[in-house]
Amino acid sequence: MVDAAIVDGTTHLLASPLAKLARGAWTDERGVNQLDGGWPFYAVYATSDGRYMAVGALEAKFYRQLIELLDLDADPERQHDRSTWPELRSQLAQRFAERTRDEWAALFEGTDACVAPVLSLAEAPAHPHNVARGIFAPYRDGVAPRIAPVFSRTPTLPPGEVHAAGQDTREVLLAAGFGEAEVDALLAQGVIAQA
Repeated sequence: MVDAAIVDGTTHLLASPLAKLARGAWTDERGVNQLDGGWPFYAVYATSDGRYMAVGALEAKFYRQLIELLDLDADPERQHDRSTWPELRSQLAQRFAERTRDEWAALFEGTDACVAPVLSLAEAPAHPHNVARGIFAPYRDGVAPRIAPVFSRTPTLPPGEVHAAGQDTREVLLAAGFGEAEVDALLAQGVIAQA
């Protein structure tokens, strides 16, 4: 038996903030922390066309490249000097507002500056990175995420081909070594069901 719940899985996304909170490196306040937009080099900025770019240049080498590519007047050595952050945030906002999202995406593509376009739900399935990984698959009139995790030797069914509960009961039991008569008896007794 596998006991799995969505809440269990989502709490793992909180592991880092909870650890930081425990050691006093996280404030239980929105928009002031490292990963919630509080740090200017880990935030989202509007572009000239009303779209957005996501910036996640936490490490010094990524931050340095961000500053260079944007040609900002900022000292890379003072990345964590909070007194410089209001000016840095202002510079970042002004610079990103100068071009369209796609122009910025083209500039940052292939760099290590940790900057990427924020995509709409309609755009995400067609993004080259998602296409290359096969992240989305056709489903009914649109797309759906492929099943994860991906196993190297056990392919999963694409979205839309998931079988109904009990649809394969007979086939599975026969493949497991049960005889036709045994499966029929189990069905007759209501022990198993075949959809």
